[in-house]
Amino acid sequence: MNRPENTQIVIAGIGGQGVLFTSRLLTEAARSRGLPVIGCETHGMSQRGGSVAAHLKFGAFWSPLVADGDADLLLGLDPVEANRALPCLRVTGGALCVVNASNQRPFPDPSVTHLLEKAGVGVATVDADTLAAGLDSPLLANLIVLGHACTRDAFPFGFGEIRDAAEAMSSPQHREANLAALEAGRTA
Repeated sequence: MNRPENTQIVIAGIGGQGVLFTSRLLTEAARSRGLPVIGCETHGMSQRGGSVAAHLKFGAFWSPLVADGDADLLLGLDPVEANRALPCLRVTGGALCVVNASNQRPFPDPSVTHLLEKAGVGVATVDADTLAAGLDSPLLANLIVLGHACTRDAFPFGFGEIRDAAEAMSSPQHREANLAALEAGRTA
């Protein structure tokens, strides 16, 4: 599969969902491939479940912040935060949203569905919370979303690259569960 080299990504979630770990995994995957990577993180009241976002750029870029209308990819670990981050996506077609959503927590907001379709933004949802509960760890939803994102052509890394990064960056006591979560997302 031919993966894009220059990519701008926004990861949106709330405190405790693993936004920062997800960002570090993507950074490790980029470094392993030899891609230049820059990024920044914003922390709201993350210790109280507040908004957390990470901006990453892979390839030839000079500043870390992804401007509104420039993101190629939005990883939404929380559907509310994903809806808030939608203005970051480029609207020239080909952008992708991969979001942790379910019937109880839908995405996208019905008021913007037609706008996403008109802009050619691809939307993929996975009920990562339910899958993570099935793995006996609700903290694994971020890796399920990431594993699911790997199945999309617009995602800049293949599953093997993300799996290798997770294997390298996971502590020994969490490695097996983290890899199982990635696999659950890939097969969802």
